[in-house]
Amino acid sequence: MTSERSKKPLIQAARGEEPDRWPVWFMRQAGRYLPEYRAVRADVDFVTMCRRPDLAAEVTWQPLRRYDLDASIIFSDILIPCTAMGQELTFDKGHGPKLSAPVRTMADVKSLKRADANKDLGYVGDAISLTKTKLKPAQAMIGFAGAPFTVASYMIEGQGSKEFTEVKKLIFCDRPVITALLEKISEVTVDYLLMQVKAGADALMLFDTWAGQVSPAIYKELIFPSTNQILAQVKRASGVPVIYFPGQGSDRMYELSGCAADVISVDWRTRLSNAGKILKGVGLDVTLQGNLDPQALLAPEEELRSLVRAMKEEAKSAARAHIFNVGHGLLPHTPPESLSIVIDELRK
Repeated sequence: MTSERSKKPLIQAARGEEPDRWPVWFMRQAGRYLPEYRAVRADVDFVTMCRRPDLAAEVTWQPLRRYDLDASIIFSDILIPCTAMGQELTFDKGHGPKLSAPVRTMADVKSLKRADANKDLGYVGDAISLTKTKLKPAQAMIGFAGAPFTVASYMIEGQGSKEFTEVKKLIFCDRPVITALLEKISEVTVDYLLMQVKAGADALMLFDTWAGQVSPAIYKELIFPSTNQILAQVKRASGVPVIYFPGQGSDRMYELSGCAADVISVDWRTRLSNAGKILKGVGLDVTLQGNLDPQALLAPEEELRSLVRAMKEEAKSAARAHIFNVGHGLLPHTPPESLSIVIDELRK
């Protein structure tokens, strides 16, 4: 398996090697912008899609049928492990995810189940194994999870939030509760990611979308230790490269000294060249991933091609290697043909 992985362009770039070609994939590449996805989604709710390996594999395959991509990322959601810990996950139309019974006290934390990744979340592994049967030898399979703080934010608030009031109440008024919750999520996340590698994942990604909602000092003191422990532990135990998305902007990059990730995913608010300088300044020699603004995919073809060429040029000297991606997930109104334009320009 190791020798097979070493021939995949995404894995080569993640390890800092010169890949056979410039690797490209898109966060949320399986999703609502594709009419074939909407056709599947019309007959089944989102959580059921995640729990059925046949449907999860099908929507994971869909973008690979359309595009010359170097990786697939399993169709799932960062909150799926919460269901194995005892919360109920629903997606209300137009309102995003909701979790039952928000976790806000030490008693709430203690009541959470210690999930068994193989037994309680094995359907994600089954979907990965099924997806792998139709991947080309050069295409990498990416498994993923949410970083502890980002997952905890939903578990505490019970849904998405703009103010994160309940989260910050715990940070400032009852630190032991959120610390205990992060520890519990971390244990489940390590097992969950290693299960995905056992099922066939060639690389892993940890999403910390809401890491920018706290000050740099709190991030470094409270959030980074549990996140980095996961990155280091799964990397050591699995041998596969790990990708970390530290949220929006460049501020968190100044706090990443000692980060175990092989790849840092950069959003469009930061130049790739600046991201490279910041990370080298804190002692990290890593691959960069990103960072096209997803809304740039609405641009006319020549403008879009120009943006891709500029990013390629900047990426050449920004870091040891680069994986082309968007700076955040694809949006529902993304024109499918725009991805073909981006990939065509990259292949030139």
